[in-house]
Amino acid sequence: MTESSNHPLSGTALQDAATFRHDLRNALAPALLCADILSSHQDGTVQQNAQTIIEALEKALKLLKNSTFSR
Repeated sequence: MTESSNHPLSGTALQDAATFRHDLRNALAPALLCADILSSHQDGTVQQNAQTIIEALEKALKLLKNSTFSR
């Protein structure tokens, strides 16, 4: 068999995981865009909070990208 035979998930479960990751990335994209816009706000507190949101979202996206299901 192929490389997928060594994977803990196969077939439908692997496709479901890929679909979930894709859908989750799409759901996070608007939040990242809004936080990016807020990061240029004049208020320093708003900028700090926006940066915290951006960092958290980027960490979540990195975890999705590096998840074992992505192979």
